[in-house]
Amino acid sequence: MSTIIRGTEFSYRIDTEHGVNHDGFIAEGTESIVFKGIKFGGDLRYSCALKFKPKYRLADFMEREYKIIESLQTCRSVVRVLDVIEDLGDFSVPYRGGEISAENCFCVVEEFIDGESLQDYCIHRWFTYDNEKRRWERNNRPYDYREIVTFQNQLVQFMINLCEIMKFVSNTNEDSGKTDPNKPIILHCDIKPENIMVTKHGKELVLIDFGRSQDLVDRRVYQHYNDQVRKRFMADYTDRQWQDIGKDNFYSYGTVGYTAPECYAQAENGLYPFINQIGALQYGSISIESDIFGFGATFWECFYSYELCRKAFESVEEATDPSFFNKAITKYYEDRIHQEQVLDYCDRDFRDVDIAFHESIEAILKKCTRTREQGFQEPAKTPNTYYHNFAVLQNDVERARDAIPSLDRKSDPLVRQMIGVAGFCGAAMACFLVLFILLEVFANVFAWDKWGRLTNSYTENQIAMLIDISEEMMKVPLEKTRQENLNEIVRFMHGGAPNDDVIDQEEASLVTGLLQKHFRNQSTWGPYLDEVMQYARSDNMDAVAKSVYRINLKDEQSSEGYRLAKAIAQVNDADDGDAEVLISAYRTATEMAGKPQYQRAVSKLAGKLLTGKKVDTIAAGLQTNRSDIREQLNAIER
Repeated sequence: MSTIIRGTEFSYRIDTEHGVNHDGFIAEGTESIVFKGIKFGGDLRYSCALKFKPKYRLADFMEREYKIIESLQTCRSVVRVLDVIEDLGDFSVPYRGGEISAENCFCVVEEFIDGESLQDYCIHRWFTYDNEKRRWERNNRPYDYREIVTFQNQLVQFMINLCEIMKFVSNTNEDSGKTDPNKPIILHCDIKPENIMVTKHGKELVLIDFGRSQDLVDRRVYQHYNDQVRKRFMADYTDRQWQDIGKDNFYSYGTVGYTAPECYAQAENGLYPFINQIGALQYGSISIESDIFGFGATFWECFYSYELCRKAFESVEEATDPSFFNKAITKYYEDRIHQEQVLDYCDRDFRDVDIAFHESIEAILKKCTRTREQGFQEPAKTPNTYYHNFAVLQNDVERARDAIPSLDRKSDPLVRQMIGVAGFCGAAMACFLVLFILLEVFANVFAWDKWGRLTNSYTENQIAMLIDISEEMMKVPLEKTRQENLNEIVRFMHGGAPNDDVIDQEEASLVTGLLQKHFRNQSTWGPYLDEVMQYARSDNMDAVAKSVYRINLKDEQSSEGYRLAKAIAQVNDADDGDAEVLISAYRTATEMAGKPQYQRAVSKLAGKLLTGKKVDTIAAGLQTNRSDIREQLNAIER
């Protein structure tokens, strides 16, 4: 046996002297094992990466992945392939009780990127792995305002850089000809922090791992099947399965946690976790919107990295594995998908992250990971609701970057300390009072002026402007004034002129967002939630109910509309045997049946309870006649 791999022009060996570990091992993916290598021939010596892939993947690699990577080699931000060695000859290396050899592997030689993955870059900012103690520990870098702003600014630049890379990847063919940005040629299909490298010098990004990439040719979507005979994409959600392209059944085409809902397989047994989105998507129908979802999930994790790490490292005592964080995140999503707890999978926000992160970035990530609705893969139908190409996404990120102050003096603790000088207290208070009055008067006048101009000629495609101006109307100091402004906003939404007397999901999300951000006293929320559910659009009812339910109102402050939304959302996620949820929803439906203002929502809830075997479960739990339950629900639905 030999430790040398012989290529056409050069030879290769694993670098055990200058590698990242004493054995040269770098990482193991779902379908490759990577070592740091040395490329040599004559007097030349170069570092490289030796990626060993299973032999059965050779044909697919050469016909699909290699051709895609070859077409992208003019971009320095896409990993370069130096050689493909189909026959390893007598080379072998021990690995996990077995060996890598010509019998089971071929080798792809790639450039060695001197740096770390984006995931490691974010982790190492706050945490360090102690090789002697074999554990993760908090490092000396402070987690304060200045550090957070600096970190945010670097991540925003990374977002712009990755948009540039993805514009090239998605709209470049073998002849480097540009196409319509809404009709991409190539999908990466596995965007995640592990597949984005950050160079040590210069902090440039390099996109790696095109193992799942697809060439669309003249299509806009790639339809994946794991059952080629029946042309379907199925998985058994009752049995734990890791995503693996080499297996017949797996959860998603891509990596769990970063892939969009449409990338997940249809449930073979058990309940599909994204049940509320079934009508809007086709299983395994992957598009540029799926890559954009991965982009959003990736940077959501980056901004959230401190909290995610802290919780992961403190939750268990045996966090001794250097790759523990990645495994913890994967397990988190695997478990939630198994338990069908995926309300926070889409619409990623900064609810629990430090307030120093800018809300404009949060809005972009929420739009990237937006819940799937009808037409989400059709640019003509949803031009403003979803991102359909990386060019528009990049423009929004750049606008957000320009709006973010490099250092906000109001939030900087060093500046706050200086304000405490006793000699200026009296003058400061007087100035504050004057400014408060001026802000109350003029801020409200300016906001109402914009509001009047918008509402006089409002059309449905101006929802983004409606959201922005609504936020401005909430920036007045007095809560009473904010409440009056919110009354006007909600009244306009269902006033007939723009939306024919209904409130849709976007408008419901706006109302709940304003309540959470600008009204701390939850006891004032109920009337607004009631109004949203009274005017909720029938064909958008599930999404509206979900927006209201996610506000998580406490029981003692609950309202009729919130309880109705909670019942609809919980029934959507319940199976036919969940007696506690179904009986509670049934009682809500019967209680609300006599209230005409909730007729649309109650009818929708009754219809949901009539599907499947839910009536049997309710009847058994209440120890009553099945036909009586069905008759009552039919009457409510009508």
